[in-house]
Amino acid sequence: MAAETKLPPVLEIIRGNIVKHGNPLAMKGSEVAAWANALKLPEHGDLLFYTGGEYQLLPFIDSLVSTMTHMDQGSKVFSLMMGARNIINKTGINAEKIYASVLAKDRERFNSISYKAAIILQKLGYDLCYAGKKELYSGALLSELGFCEDMESYALKVAEVLKQSRAKTIVCLSPHAAEVFKFVYPKLVKDFPFEIRTFVDLVWEKRHRLPAIKTDKTVVVHDSCRLARELEITEELRDILQSVGVPVREAMSNRQWTTCCGGPNKLLFPDVSHTVATRRVEELEETGADLILTSCPYCLSALQGGQGKDTKTVIEDLIEFLFRGFEA
Repeated sequence: MAAETKLPPVLEIIRGNIVKHGNPLAMKGSEVAAWANALKLPEHGDLLFYTGGEYQLLPFIDSLVSTMTHMDQGSKVFSLMMGARNIINKTGINAEKIYASVLAKDRERFNSISYKAAIILQKLGYDLCYAGKKELYSGALLSELGFCEDMESYALKVAEVLKQSRAKTIVCLSPHAAEVFKFVYPKLVKDFPFEIRTFVDLVWEKRHRLPAIKTDKTVVVHDSCRLARELEITEELRDILQSVGVPVREAMSNRQWTTCCGGPNKLLFPDVSHTVATRRVEELEETGADLILTSCPYCLSALQGGQGKDTKTVIEDLIEFLFRGFEA
């Protein structure tokens, strides 16, 4: 008789939360969308601004993974934790959210990235709409982790929310969302009429309107694998930086040959993920650049985790960097 194969608890928790609650940590839509309250974006329009909650949720996910993977899953403490989760869930409060929230770092920063992205696009002349608290996570993790049946039914729910916006185009902040919408959803949803764009793509088209950024820091780009390989967006990043007057140094592995940030391994093999991230950071730092820029929430988080304590190199998202020009 074949032995039963059990998935790691982290995957089961995240899978269940996505299917039942619409995001990996079962957070309320109003919490995920809180970053946009001051902008008062309309719910309907031609161009739908889509975050999928990925920047907002990432520090919570990292904390959950850290909590779960650094605990002996055969221990009494772990059993009590899982037992508490089941009890608390019956009351309508998600325990993973509580555990993760206690340890979460950089919440304000990751929330602000979505806000800054929306402001940049508005300044460039784009009229945005936003689903607000109804916005659902894209389900990219379900697809990437092989939960195919869950993904089939979940995609229909997400597609319905997207259609309510009456949008013709969806602009995605995360390349993971853009990839799954562009290549997976048309196979799962019979009527999925949207044009899928990325934040980088739209900024590139109006890069001539970006304000110059005065800085004495040297920059190196970490190409996200999803953005570079699947979506084939590489030169756009460099054109954007050139348009704001910032020269770019190149790592040995760049563009479609970019080296992994370690993020994809984080759920199952956190130690391996950290090693891969550390090696990539070292490779980027070998260029002598002061600033590492990327355009993916998972790359941003993973690379930061791979930094040494004494490093002087700063890691930022392209959104954060470009926003400086509008603040000046």
